Amino acid sequence: MKWLRRLTIISLLLFVSFFVLAKGTTEPEKSDFSTPAPTVTTAPLSSFSFAVISDIHSDYQSLQKTLNRIRADDVEFIVVVGDLTAVGSQKELVKVRDILSQSGSAYYVIPGNHDLWFKTVQEDPFLKVFGRKYQAFQKGQFKFILIDNADGYIGIDGAQGEWLKRELANCPKLYCLVFAHMPLNHPLLAHIMGEDNPRVASQAARLVKELVDAQVKELFAGHIHYLSSYELDGLKTTTDGAIYTEKGKQPARFLEVSIFLPQIRLEKKEVWVE
Repeated sequence: MKWLRRLTIISLLLFVSFFVLAKGTTEPEKSDFSTPAPTVTTAPLSSFSFAVISDIHSDYQSLQKTLNRIRADDVEFIVVVGDLTAVGSQKELVKVRDILSQSGSAYYVIPGNHDLWFKTVQEDPFLKVFGRKYQAFQKGQFKFILIDNADGYIGIDGAQGEWLKRELANCPKLYCLVFAHMPLNHPLLAHIMGEDNPRVASQAARLVKELVDAQVKELFAGHIHYLSSYELDGLKTTTDGAIYTEKGKQPARFLEVSIFLPQIRLEKKEVWVE
């Protein structure tokens, strides 16, 4: 009988041990299942750089030289802030798109006023070739918002305006940079958004306030064909030089922007392409 009691006790101990072990293996599965997936706002692991190019005006040779330099500098991506073409024909747009795509660099594009010359109510060559005219993307805690303000008579339409408000909503929690073809203001020049249209000029002034209220860190723009950096009405702005060389009168110029981490430090330099 003693051996029977011992066998019964051993069996009970084995059963209890198995139950505890089984429960211990299932609990982590429940915990893992409830853990949320990482979000896109996770900080990048290292510093990075990007290029801002503008005002190509169908100068394909200078564009190719610029892209070669950008690739040699190990820039992560390119933002093209408009005036890819001279007159906005589909043929020109396709040519520029093909050169950009063959470069091997990631790129994001918005139109300039020259890119809209062939636009009609029925046809929009830029939209047909590139698929979108404004967009936003995020890299870690850095958000890049590309707006289309190239149409001097419309400015930013209602649909884009509502989209922009949604994109700006989380900027106080992020590091937001905005890109446009036309500067929204300038301390010296009138060659800005709304220069020929008072209604669009008023819209540009409101847009400045929206960006400042959303704590946007800086606006990058093209259109004026030279480098300038200033702060006006609370908005910090940097304008880019042109890829177009004006038939050899000046070299192609673009911006390289480096963001250093973990302490966020943004450095900009103008690169001349000989």
